[in-house]
Amino acid sequence: MNAKVDRCPTCKRRLTRSSEANRRYWALLHALAGKLRPKGQEYSAETWHLYCKSRFLGADDQTLPSGRVITIPHSTAQLDSTGFAEYMTKVEAFANERGCFLEDMEGAA
Repeated sequence: MNAKVDRCPTCKRRLTRSSEANRRYWALLHALAGKLRPKGQEYSAETWHLYCKSRFLGADDQTLPSGRVITIPHSTAQLDSTGFAEYMTKVEAFANERGCFLEDMEGAA
């Protein structure tokens, strides 16, 4: 992840992604859900969110008390504004390589 953390010059709080960046991200996930059909299967925007987090941020295996092991993707909520912008660039490139463009959705909104 990003070693340098963006901070507010006044209060020194970590800068997080804006509401606009979050809307753009989810619009892209909905575009993926509406256009891509890997092996003929349809996936929701939430499933694409899990996929992208795992692919571009990584994931950790967690053993439950039952002994079952689940894989938990790293969270986008932990990214600062710069880290989220880098992540978004990777997700957009992934989508664009598959013929899915955010601009296609923006015109329909």
